[in-house]
Amino acid sequence: MERTELAKFKPEEFRSMVRRGEWTDTTGGICAGYVQSNLAIVPKEYAFEFMLFCYRNPQPCPVIDLTEPGNPHPPLLAPEADIRTDLPRYKVFKDGALVDEPTDIKNYWRDDLVSFLLGCSYSFEWSLSAARIEYRLIGVYTSNIQCLPVGRFAGPIAVTLRLIKGTAAAVRAVQISSRMPAVHGKPLHIGNPEAIGINDIYNADLFHHPDVSPQTPDEIPVYWGCGITPQLIALQAKLPLMITHWGGHMFVTDRQVENLAIL
Repeated sequence: MERTELAKFKPEEFRSMVRRGEWTDTTGGICAGYVQSNLAIVPKEYAFEFMLFCYRNPQPCPVIDLTEPGNPHPPLLAPEADIRTDLPRYKVFKDGALVDEPTDIKNYWRDDLVSFLLGCSYSFEWSLSAARIEYRLIGVYTSNIQCLPVGRFAGPIAVTLRLIKGTAAAVRAVQISSRMPAVHGKPLHIGNPEAIGINDIYNADLFHHPDVSPQTPDEIPVYWGCGITPQLIALQAKLPLMITHWGGHMFVTDRQVENLAIL
């Protein structure tokens, strides 16, 4: 099925398709107008510490829903959904090492696991398009901007790069995204990538987008915080178990983007 067709799907229709194993690709451009979220799952023993980490680092890790231990159903954003099966792809970390990249996590599920849903910037791309802002999503990178540490959780912020066509459009993109702190909000950086530790925008270390054609003189580099940040944190925290989404393979919620925007 073409991605343009999936843009017309309701979230529950798309999640059912994912649950049946019929879609394992990225979720950009799917279910027009609905919020997408990143995912981080930790044992209850570490949940408060991780929650405090997210609270102190709201741009890369904006919490928009949270489950009770052992409950795989997000109560606020999609109570009929199942976190264990409804994302196209996951990453499983044990003791700081990536051990699996499954399409469901039923074999890893435990009664003590707490799921954090973190807003994703895919969500505000619909608003950028509605404003006729031309942009290209290039990739996700490890920056040299450090998170505010909390206990065992510390490390660099992951950032998402979009090239915005034209200065006026870049300003408008900042205005639009600033209304949506629940899905990363305003950018963390604009301009020179080397200033935040990125030497080559065409070799993203965390997630590559297919469009890597050369930057044109009128394209402005704009960097937003990214929900892949917990995956970087997982490597350093070395929890016995931490589960996240696979970059670009998000959870599609039942909430419309505008319902999370600041008016």
